[in-house]
Amino acid sequence: MNLSIVIPVYNEAEKIRNDIITLSSYLMEKHISGEIIISDDASTDDTIKIASETSINESIPLSVISTGEHRGKGNAVRQGILQSKGDVVLFIDSGNTVKLDAISKGLDLIQGGECQMVIGSRHLSGSVITKPLAFQRQIVSKLFRIFIKLIFPSLWRFSDTQCGFKMVKGELAKTLYSESVINGFLFDIEILKKAQKHNVAIQEIPIEWTCDRDSRLSFIPTIWEVIRDSWKLKFK
Repeated sequence: MNLSIVIPVYNEAEKIRNDIITLSSYLMEKHISGEIIISDDASTDDTIKIASETSINESIPLSVISTGEHRGKGNAVRQGILQSKGDVVLFIDSGNTVKLDAISKGLDLIQGGECQMVIGSRHLSGSVITKPLAFQRQIVSKLFRIFIKLIFPSLWRFSDTQCGFKMVKGELAKTLYSESVINGFLFDIEILKKAQKHNVAIQEIPIEWTCDRDSRLSFIPTIWEVIRDSWKLKFK
């Protein structure tokens, strides 16, 4: 199996069917052997039911998993990746925010031996933003990037640590995520730091991105979570 696609979800009942159908159609069109894993973070709506009942080509295995406990996006991504079977694993956000041609670009880079990990970036010169973040979130995003790079200087080379598009060689992904402990917003930071520790060859690629303004992110809990988890990653 070439590719496992993990979609972490929390109350995405209105989007998940379209996510699954769009991704499965892309895999079929590009003749990519793959599976789709919906990793649910204890949704309280019909996300699991709708995902489980979505019909796609039988050549593409579809799994819906849930621990039944709301622990955060990082945990949902981790559980999905640990159950994946692909030579390459991609986690991608729900809502069709990233144009899917990035999948083929990432696969070509990893399978061609140019890198072991590909991360999408909204901030490279070739990136296209078709619908930007709301103004207030743009300000918060810029402040966050400055804060993270001041706290973790080794991450200066990355233009976008938080983009919901990351692709990793399968066994390496399982190694990195099995070692991770951060369940919340900074799980991406933890994985990048672990990848650097393992001397993983990482390449950013420009993407075409559309903001999904139906976000599950709330500012006040997230600010506290960022401070707490930054302390953990910096000093523990």
